[in-house]
Amino acid sequence: MLRVIGGKAKGRFLKVPKGSRIRPTSDKVRESLFNIIPPSFIEGKRFMELFAGTGAAGIEALSRGASHVTFIESNTGHCKMIYENLDLCDFKDSAEVICADVLKSLDKYFKEKPGYDIVFIDPPYNFPKWKILLPKVSANVSIFDYGFLIFEHLSKVSINTEIEDFSLYGKYIYGDTTLTVYRKLKVK
Repeated sequence: MLRVIGGKAKGRFLKVPKGSRIRPTSDKVRESLFNIIPPSFIEGKRFMELFAGTGAAGIEALSRGASHVTFIESNTGHCKMIYENLDLCDFKDSAEVICADVLKSLDKYFKEKPGYDIVFIDPPYNFPKWKILLPKVSANVSIFDYGFLIFEHLSKVSINTEIEDFSLYGKYIYGDTTLTVYRKLKVK
């Protein structure tokens, strides 16, 4: 069972597709994610979740006070489940769900959109296109000064990429899962 672990919707259970190969961010890793980001930073902020799956991380952000979350997920069944989970937690009015390929949507949707304070990226663990994904995110998604860019990935996959205008904030290892966290520098 997947549940919201903090904030207004704490304790509510989220739907997870049966029999799929979806790998929702575990409660432990999600709790750690929201301990890494200072709680006062989330309040009123804009959050984006790429490869959203069930939408658990974005819903957790809304529960903890984020003002808006954009979810991007390519699987139409998972998109439907994100809508259902948003409805279960009464967060539909604070969210946008884009059901499209993540790499293509980064080129298409975000140049004219407002920016984000936190971008969380959680592709399938066997995702082969990190070297394409990172530049697309930094080129197409506006992340506000001091914002966070966070990757969830297999611990055996090393993300040692330097990203222009970002500094490495930390790497946090939880068994097979690692969160690699970057922080946006203040652009002069």
